[in-house]
Amino acid sequence: MISIAICDDQSMYLEKIEKAISEYFINFPEYQVRVSGFCNSSVFLDELEKTGGWDIVILDICMPGISGTEIAREIRRRHDRTEIIFISVSSDYALAAFALKAVHYVLKPFSSAEFHEALSRALLPFSDRKPRRILLHLASGSIQSIDASSILYIESIAYRRVVHTSKGVFEETRRTLSSFLEELGDLFPGQFIQPYRGYIVNLEAIRTISPDHITLQSGDSVPIKRGDFRKLRESYFKWSFRDEGADVL
Repeated sequence: MISIAICDDQSMYLEKIEKAISEYFINFPEYQVRVSGFCNSSVFLDELEKTGGWDIVILDICMPGISGTEIAREIRRRHDRTEIIFISVSSDYALAAFALKAVHYVLKPFSSAEFHEALSRALLPFSDRKPRRILLHLASGSIQSIDASSILYIESIAYRRVVHTSKGVFEETRRTLSSFLEELGDLFPGQFIQPYRGYIVNLEAIRTISPDHITLQSGDSVPIKRGDFRKLRESYFKWSFRDEGADVL
């Protein structure tokens, strides 16, 4: 999910920007986007404190009370990893804007193409958030495309591979477990492991690791190969601390 906030005291431009964002993402359905609009800079700052900020912020520079550049200074003071786009009727503030590490400076009135260019620049750091998808061949003969990051674990049962995801369970009828492991390894290096013959597990989906089994966030249990407990636990710790921190085991 990419969060975008707009702050412009002119309701006409607030609506125009929201419309331009909607039009832009029609061509990029792989992104999930949440947009928040503010016409008051003080309310914007209050919400900034409450929510912790946004991925992309679009700021009018000249607003009554608190200017867009003052808001940007507060965002930078917080060390938020936020991409900032400034919008103004004048180019006079461009140097100050780029000193605040803005990705773009858009002059009013602007065209959709000009705004979309700014949005494209702001989205570059988030390009790796696009869902990475894999195809499943179902028993019905149809093909199902799923977001690979939603996979919790895969188990091999007879001639079927049962794919458990956060969205549901799917039965793959053609692919082997080893081909799954290879493709998932290319998409998410180091994230998917094989703790036992017939299973693939997403490290992100693990709640705890015990000497003889893994418990997933879903409550499901997956066996561990005898003697591999310490190795798997070490792999899990390395992965967890590389990212956002580990659960207590």
